[in-house]
Amino acid sequence: MHIQHIICPIGAKPMDKPLFKVYSGEKSRERRVSVEIKKETVCEDTLYILREYYHLNPEPLFSVLADDCVWLSIGNLLVSGAEAIKAQFKNGFIMPAFELEEPSFRQIETGSDGQLMVLGEYTLYPSEQAEVICTAKQRATFCYRQENVGFRLYHMHVSNEYTELVGDEIFPVQVSRQTYQYVQRLLKESGKKDNRRLAVKENGSVSFIEMSMIQCIQALERESILHLVNEKRQVQTSIKELEPELPSCFYRLHRSYFVNCNYVAKIERYKLTLITGEELPIPKMRYMQIRSDITEMIQRKRANGR
Repeated sequence: MHIQHIICPIGAKPMDKPLFKVYSGEKSRERRVSVEIKKETVCEDTLYILREYYHLNPEPLFSVLADDCVWLSIGNLLVSGAEAIKAQFKNGFIMPAFELEEPSFRQIETGSDGQLMVLGEYTLYPSEQAEVICTAKQRATFCYRQENVGFRLYHMHVSNEYTELVGDEIFPVQVSRQTYQYVQRLLKESGKKDNRRLAVKENGSVSFIEMSMIQCIQALERESILHLVNEKRQVQTSIKELEPELPSCFYRLHRSYFVNCNYVAKIERYKLTLITGEELPIPKMRYMQIRSDITEMIQRKRANGR
């Protein structure tokens, strides 16, 4: 089966006309209410539809629905028919706006001029205005057929990578193969630069712990618990003694915790979730400040290409 592969890195535009609506106060360069699906640009057209959808604009999607379209989505959602799909949005969106980045879309050759199929993978990051911080790897399948009015979408399926669904959560965070790959990438990067070690007292001797292995540090009276990628270690060094040695990626949530922002997957009221699924409490009085600080740290890391 022949596959035409289109990969769009962060910030890239797969065609000359703008695909991406900016919602950070900038005036949008282009916003189409309807989309005309063409075989030559079906990957770009599908990418545009999805980006607008995650910017809380479903109109491009509505414009290409076949009357009998079937929508399979996260949380075991199954909706049949264009009118039923549109009805899902009559009271607005239940999710915040997201930015679609790292898209990789490919067209599958169906053997019929009247059938088009697109498979896509991408990562979602919340917009600056969102009340939650998280990342989610998504997969999508869009199937179109030729009708009198042009190509129409008759099947769409959006799911999390490796079909790991958790109840009705829209963007689940859990221990998964995706988490494993992310941790492995962090460890690989740590071997190339800033490979520092933390000296701690442990069972009467001094141990040296890789900084990049530490997800968070928990205070325990005059000792500390190091939450590593694969284990927890109680050391006889206080969190106050450790603080001057920690690199800039560590942030103090409150008196009892330092968190390594490289492992932060999600922030919401009033807790922080690591990519392993472990949750840390956030003080209510400092929630907005902590959310702002960690958001800035994560965005700075992304801007630096790490």
